[in-house]
Amino acid sequence: MLKSQELTSAVMLLALVGLMKFWLPGAFNRIADLFRYLTNLSVEWSIRTVWNVSLTVSWQCLLILGPIFLASMVVAVVINFLQVGSLFTIETIKPQFSRLNPIEGVKRMFGVKALVQLVKSLLKVVIIGYYLYDVIQKNMGIFPALQGVSVPQSVVLLGNILFELAWKIALAFLVLAIADFLYQWWEYEKNLRMSHDEIKEEYKQTEGDPQLKAQIKKRQRMMAMRRMMEDLKQADVVVTNPTHYAVALKYDPSKHPAPYVVAKGQDEIARRIRALAEENNIMIMENKPLARALHAQVDLGQVVPADLYKAVAEVLALVYKLNKRKKYYSA
Repeated sequence: MLKSQELTSAVMLLALVGLMKFWLPGAFNRIADLFRYLTNLSVEWSIRTVWNVSLTVSWQCLLILGPIFLASMVVAVVINFLQVGSLFTIETIKPQFSRLNPIEGVKRMFGVKALVQLVKSLLKVVIIGYYLYDVIQKNMGIFPALQGVSVPQSVVLLGNILFELAWKIALAFLVLAIADFLYQWWEYEKNLRMSHDEIKEEYKQTEGDPQLKAQIKKRQRMMAMRRMMEDLKQADVVVTNPTHYAVALKYDPSKHPAPYVVAKGQDEIARRIRALAEENNIMIMENKPLARALHAQVDLGQVVPADLYKAVAEVLALVYKLNKRKKYYSA
């Protein structure tokens, strides 16, 4: 989550300094009125008097401090909303026993984040010290003169000096907060970039383990090969190249209106098809152009295309004729 706590604190400080500039005169007047009210109270007290005094004092304190608390809350909510959006979670207040782990605590103390926090804290101290020295140095001649002015005038003069100091520190903290926000943004983008191992793991989770997928495909090919070899035993003829291609054909009018391919293969598979055909007394016919065409154009279970009807019909007619002769002579 991209968020800079420094930016929230700096904007809150800047808003409070600006609010104090316009709110302090009225707040001092309310404080003076409150003191006058308390000093003019009667010495005789009762329960009702205590209750009324408590209500009056509480209301005046609320009028004095309420705008400060309200402004701080509004600024904090707005800045956090601009950084993270409308996010509500209770994860941060849940007990986490991992924080009690001393090893993890040492890692946090000496990690990169701890070093960055240390640098930011040192910069804040340097900024406060520099502007404190600068403001005091510029107003060094005013402090002895405070002895010759009234208390209200001294308060006004010291208030202006403190406001100048607070305003400069708030602006410097805002610059530091912007730099911290840019650093948090850079770190956030860096953490989003996945390592090579994380990319492989995500690929496994989304696409599946490549090794497992390869094993599944291998098993599927083996099952398909076994089914093809079983179907091959019912073939009428095997058309060969004779060594590189072998295509087994079957004609069954109850299943297909034309002859269809029950097995086909190249090189090693073609040799296995021929060997199984010989074992099952299936006729093997050598026809190079037809074997190549059938292997290239027809998939398993598909009927032969119309342009190959004539060539296939001639092969099947010859096979049927030879089979009849075999049956005749065997009889």
